[in-house]
Amino acid sequence: MDALEKLNQQINREQACIDDLMAEIKIHVQKGQINKAIQRDKDLHNSLKQLEMLHERKRLWIVAEVLNKRGILVKVVKKDVEMA
Repeated sequence: MDALEKLNQQINREQACIDDLMAEIKIHVQKGQINKAIQRDKDLHNSLKQLEMLHERKRLWIVAEVLNKRGILVKVVKKDVEMA
């Protein structure tokens, strides 16, 4: 399995998680369980951030793939960030 296939699978899983969280929020609100709904909303925001990151990563892989097909040899490298 190549990197793009793996990213697509991760994106699909995250999208399914987002769908589930939205359904859970609706159920908790209907039951009056506002604290649980608020927690699921926080989880939803985290999943949306994760999905955004995955789409950005996918975009970088696609750019590298297009450039490589044009004969411009590039690769995607992992970025290590140290937090102070």
